[in-house]
Amino acid sequence: MKTKVTKSKESVKPPEPELLSLVASKLRDRVLFPKKVEDAKKYLQKVKITNS
Repeated sequence: MKTKVTKSKESVKPPEPELLSLVASKLRDRVLFPKKVEDAKKYLQKVKITNS
């Protein structure tokens, strides 16, 4: 039994705002740059708050 082969290479492309929304929902609550976050936390621990 042969399978059907489609030659159409068109893909459905959602509008840009919907695409960005989809990507944002997939990346929610993830740390994309853990090393930078770690460095920022170390830096902020050394900062002294002063009132002017």
